[in-house]
Amino acid sequence: MLVAYNRRMLIDEAFITLVAGKGGSGNVSFFPGGKGGPCGGAGGRGGNIYVKTNDSLTSLVRYSSKTKYEADRGRDGDTFNKTGADGSDLVLEFPVGTELIDHETKKVIALPENGQMLLVCSGGRGGWGNDHFKSSINRTPRQMEPGFVGEKKTFKVIMRLIAHIGLIGLPNVGKSSLLNTLTKSQAKIADYPFTTLEPNLGALGKTIMADIPGLIEGASSGRGLGTKFLKHIEKVHILLHCISIELDTKQMMKNYEVVRKELAAYNDKLLEKPEIIILTRSDLILPKEREKKIAFFKKKMPEVWCVSIHDADSLEKLSARLSKV
Repeated sequence: MLVAYNRRMLIDEAFITLVAGKGGSGNVSFFPGGKGGPCGGAGGRGGNIYVKTNDSLTSLVRYSSKTKYEADRGRDGDTFNKTGADGSDLVLEFPVGTELIDHETKKVIALPENGQMLLVCSGGRGGWGNDHFKSSINRTPRQMEPGFVGEKKTFKVIMRLIAHIGLIGLPNVGKSSLLNTLTKSQAKIADYPFTTLEPNLGALGKTIMADIPGLIEGASSGRGLGTKFLKHIEKVHILLHCISIELDTKQMMKNYEVVRKELAAYNDKLLEKPEIIILTRSDLILPKEREKKIAFFKKKMPEVWCVSIHDADSLEKLSARLSKV
């Protein structure tokens, strides 16, 4: 039994609290000598918080351990009418396709484009210094304002797109092995069902692939890993449906139909996604038998590939095809 440990377990939901910076307080001071009047400057603005997309990110893992983020406060005002420095803004990066849902208002902030940056929490205004309050009837004001607090918001963060390609199929059909070989990832591999409990990710050039957990008949009703598996399929563009070629043709078709049935029961729109059939473990049967099975599936499916992780030529051709996605 070969076991390796995944370093890129997918985190696709998180809760975060964002606190923009508090404004600096105003200053109370007077020009030297007592003849020039007040000269207390205003406080600086608190830092804003922005969210920005980065297409190199494929997970929300950075937000799984730290859930509260605060921008810098503004500096207090100074003498001689000097305004305090503004607090530094905070920019938080997220994968493309992320949505932030405001916990209170339920407003959705969508981030569908790379490099997109939006202001989500405004920093507090700096307080006025005593110079602001001078008047003809109050020439020596000692009044000032403390800095105003920045906006505070809690968001549920959801990653709507986890990968371009999703590997699907029943347990133990070679999805994790294929992902590891094509992308050099380290998904866990073993000879028992449900080795993969969360999607594992790998990069084939700029194409992100996800090994989505295997399902069993009845998954749409909660059996096995249930809908925890199915929800991830909604987020990918293209499905690689893996079927072990070592089975007889009748069983291979039955396994294919089981998966398609569960997709339809969960969300029939999943059946509309482009699908490529991958016949795995081609090294386990004789060439003559292999060709018959390939021909059988090519009559029924629009695109069929036959591969083995021990056949470099088949992997190279499949890799070239997937790189075009």
